[in-house]
Amino acid sequence: MTSTTPGEHPAVIVYDLDGVITTRDSFTALIVEQLRRAPLRLLRALPAAATMLVSRRETRKRRAAARVAAIALTGMSDDYYTALATKFGTRIGGDPAWIRAETVERIRGQNAQGVRVVIATATEHRLARALLARAGVPYDLLSASVLNETAAGMEVVDHRVGARKTDALREQGVPIERVEFVTDSMTDLPTARAAAQVTLIGASQKTRERYAQAGVPITDPTP
Repeated sequence: MTSTTPGEHPAVIVYDLDGVITTRDSFTALIVEQLRRAPLRLLRALPAAATMLVSRRETRKRRAAARVAAIALTGMSDDYYTALATKFGTRIGGDPAWIRAETVERIRGQNAQGVRVVIATATEHRLARALLARAGVPYDLLSASVLNETAAGMEVVDHRVGARKTDALREQGVPIERVEFVTDSMTDLPTARAAAQVTLIGASQKTRERYAQAGVPITDPTP
């Protein structure tokens, strides 16, 4: 991890979405809503959902999460999913209970100062775009997870979480070693370790302690 001058914003700031700009996980909320509308699919998804909750292995949890999403989105076409994600993202992006207003104002201020804002999220890209547009969050680049249409329905093909989030940012030309990275989650530790500066917004005390144990210095949020 490199460093920047205290009080000085890097030229690029990377924001996580869920938990930082929002108060909850947006893609999970979409999936849960779909499963609640289809009880048989909900029953099919329960074993994978249980694995997500109890497993300590990150790769196993990710596979289980992809399985739950695939079950919830069974039979959907790309066009149908696009309409669904856009409607859902627009709805929650306009809900004050979903949006951290102080983070949005921070991003707007930084954008007005000429800082390049990148949103890096495990949430699917169409859902993320709709949410950010409705919430009025300015950004220059979005790095988000990708779903593709298959014979069975929509499935996750690029889940940008953990180390994959870091790799995807590099693939998109983001100089991760020179950015401020804003997150709330331990799953973002690979990106945090690579970044020049790390800020926690919306993080629990336990997460803050775990970052300290991992040797990642944290800066306080500034406008």
